[in-house]
Amino acid sequence: MARGRPPLIREAGARVPVTTDYVPPLRRQVGMMDIVGNDGGENATLTMVPALQGREHRPCGRCEILPPPLPERATLFLAPPLSHTAGTVRRVLRETGAAVDTGDDGLLRVDLAPGDLHPVLDALLVRLTAAEQTDTRTLLVAAGETPDIHDIVRARSLRALAATARADWLVDLLRDERLTTHLQPIVRATAPAEIFGYECLMRGLAPDGELIPPGTLYTAATDANLLFQLDLAARLGAIRSAHRQAITTRIFSIYDPAFCLRSTVRAIEAAGIPPEQVVFEAVESEEVRDTGHLLNVLSYYREAGFQVALDDLGSGYGSLALLTQLRPDFVKLDIALIRGVDQDPFKAILASKLLEAAHACGIQTVAEGVETSGEWRWLRDHGADLVQGFLFARPGDPAPVPIVPE
Repeated sequence: MARGRPPLIREAGARVPVTTDYVPPLRRQVGMMDIVGNDGGENATLTMVPALQGREHRPCGRCEILPPPLPERATLFLAPPLSHTAGTVRRVLRETGAAVDTGDDGLLRVDLAPGDLHPVLDALLVRLTAAEQTDTRTLLVAAGETPDIHDIVRARSLRALAATARADWLVDLLRDERLTTHLQPIVRATAPAEIFGYECLMRGLAPDGELIPPGTLYTAATDANLLFQLDLAARLGAIRSAHRQAITTRIFSIYDPAFCLRSTVRAIEAAGIPPEQVVFEAVESEEVRDTGHLLNVLSYYREAGFQVALDDLGSGYGSLALLTQLRPDFVKLDIALIRGVDQDPFKAILASKLLEAAHACGIQTVAEGVETSGEWRWLRDHGADLVQGFLFARPGDPAPVPIVPE
């Protein structure tokens, strides 16, 4: 291995040969894992092991650090992929009144005054195709700064830069901690007055106090690569809300448990919430493609006493495939399957088989989105353990008391 070249670290527990030139004795945290190195010699190794609790906290760069604000007075560098795209970019920029310089290296340079960035980006997005937006690389630096080799890591696609600029309101929201948690009761199907737990549901707060729905938050976070930060903030907010309201029943959190394990455990311990009271929900989605990693993380949580639920069962093949690997403590039947289950014989057959299979595997079932007495009675009569929906209570802060249907 060449001097100074970092070794390849493959996975948790992997032992990777390295040279004595590179590795001094060390113990370093990377995300939720520790990198542990020995004292050298021919068999020097690096090993990744689960991070231990109780040590001095250092912020996770992916989850706990927000991106800095974009400079108001800045220089925008653009590297279009094709000469045709470059010509379109130059025309659009001139139409906006921006002065464009073309360097010897082919890079386009635009000096931006305060308030120029959003109109320029909006105009480019209108005129360029989706492929051109993705393939055009950009770098935004403060006015007067000269880019160097270290700025390579800051380069991003035009589409990503525009998403970041459009999500400045989300960064402000996270920085100002303007997230709130609404709780919705999960009750016994056979005794709706008995609260088994609460699902924690995130809402944003606009500066004027208006609620921002979670879909708006997650769309902006996905586009701007802020999912880790939003997810962590939502999960920590749910823990604080449960602690503030002295919730003693189960706490269901839909936020991805694979994000920032250390911060989650630390917050739960600080709140004095017993691990067995917390249920993490996993869902088959774009963010849960590495099921091996997810299973490793959930295994850690289970060993610490937490429980696991699989959300949206019945929404597609992916959730059924994840069920066979995850083997959760709870499954939550998808709202689309529950809607009108008492009236639709096809839904009734599928839902009854899922309930039957879950019980045969020793898994408790939660039916989401129950809105009518007919749906509730069908679920109760067909063996659903727990139910949740507007029929019993809407999400609220403080936690609402469920209504018992007639």
